[in-house]
Amino acid sequence: MLAVNPFALVYDGLVAEYGHGWPPPLRTLVFPIVLALLLTYAVMPGPSRAPRRRLHPGA
Repeated sequence: MLAVNPFALVYDGLVAEYGHGWPPPLRTLVFPIVLALLLTYAVMPGPSRAPRRRLHPGA
């Protein structure tokens, strides 16, 4: 939740501003795609690696 909320707010403040003229189904489709790609490849790898040493001390 701590990783998702700031990016959702930034998306809503910056990117969604340009989509006001788009039909609602298109806006609804674009939001999760952009956010999922951003979180999967840019944000979550770091926090996912953080507990690795504690969980797998021999690795």
